[in-house]
Amino acid sequence: MPSRPGQSKVLLDALLESHDPVGVEATIARLAILGRPALRPVILRLGAVDDTHRPRLLRVLERIGDPSALAAIRPYLAHTVTDVAVAAADAMGALLDARDGAVASAALDALTGTLLDTGLGDAVRLRALEAITNAQDATGQYEADVVVPLRARLQQDPSPALREAVQAASGAAPTERGASSGEAVLEAAASGDLPGDAEHLRQLVTSHGAEAPLTVLHRLVERTRAHEATVAPDEVDAWRVIRATAHLALAARGSRLAVYDLRETLETLGEHTPVGMLSALQQVGDVSALDAVVEAWLATDNAWFRGQLATTFQAVVAREKITRRHAAIKKIAARAPEALAALWG
Repeated sequence: MPSRPGQSKVLLDALLESHDPVGVEATIARLAILGRPALRPVILRLGAVDDTHRPRLLRVLERIGDPSALAAIRPYLAHTVTDVAVAAADAMGALLDARDGAVASAALDALTGTLLDTGLGDAVRLRALEAITNAQDATGQYEADVVVPLRARLQQDPSPALREAVQAASGAAPTERGASSGEAVLEAAASGDLPGDAEHLRQLVTSHGAEAPLTVLHRLVERTRAHEATVAPDEVDAWRVIRATAHLALAARGSRLAVYDLRETLETLGEHTPVGMLSALQQVGDVSALDAVVEAWLATDNAWFRGQLATTFQAVVAREKITRRHAAIKKIAARAPEALAALWG
């Protein structure tokens, strides 16, 4: 179906202004359906918006999967904001199966460089590993000359998360490794095969979360979040608790792979955010979460919830060694001085 003049602009405006996760997903899908007519407007916006909105635009590029977007995506692989870098890795991964061999090779080179750059965060490096591994699983073309040498090199990587991930990726399927049926269910759920019994899955996350690969827990967060939008209203809380439990398992191991989801959930649910997610945010939240904490504080008069927000704010400030001279704090001071005074403690 041909696009109407201005349709891309209308959809992009809606994408960047929406606070509804379901609406965001729907708009990304509609832009992806537009395909090439949306490509140039998306790339132009990518360079103009702030880092909060860039991941959404990169996800559009991922869904479109057009080779001409490669040059626009590449710089964001090394972005200092984790959400942006991870979204760029996903978008670059979509080009690994490009029909143009030169494009596929350039995408592989970019992801390999990201994976081996020990100066980058674990989240984007793990995502690069996942993209390369998934491409290998789908096509079988990278095993001998790419994946095997990468795995060998990463066995000695200084990051425990990378060493753990490559060991998991190098092994056989869970049942072949002698893994328990619970671990196999977690692996399947993270791949999209969610069981019907939400409480059983929550128990499995609780019992196996300390040993499950970080990438499995991260994918489980994403799968359950998407599932929440499809179930009946009276079932949402049960699946949201599973997501909170997966977040706690990630936080207990110091992983920030899914901090973006904690931040977006707080922005969306406010004082209805599950306690487990608030606890995870206190443990691993970063400076990108401070704005969401401030907005949530301004939107409620619930004393208990405001206390939780203050604890979270102060935990992030202390962990990240943030001073009042930090750009994020100056921005908050100008916009919401009352909230800052209460949250800073």
